[in-house]
Amino acid sequence: MELTKEEKIVLISMVTDCLGVELLIKLCGEETVSKLDTLSIDFVGNTTPNEMNEIGPSVVKKLVDSILEDELPTRLEGSN
Repeated sequence: MELTKEEKIVLISMVTDCLGVELLIKLCGEETVSKLDTLSIDFVGNTTPNEMNEIGPSVVKKLVDSILEDELPTRLEGSN
């Protein structure tokens, strides 16, 4: 599964919303989070609302599909 840069930014934003900026800073460092913030602001400024509404669900679908692709062959092999 390959995520686009935009999808990665949205995914990090989703995770940050869940975990909080403080934890992200602890995990990645303040400088890194600052760089991500700059990228996110630039991304949002160059993205239409419709594009933004499509990216979130696209990321979730790719993750779900990837999990199932990884899991399904393993389960099928085990059922022989």
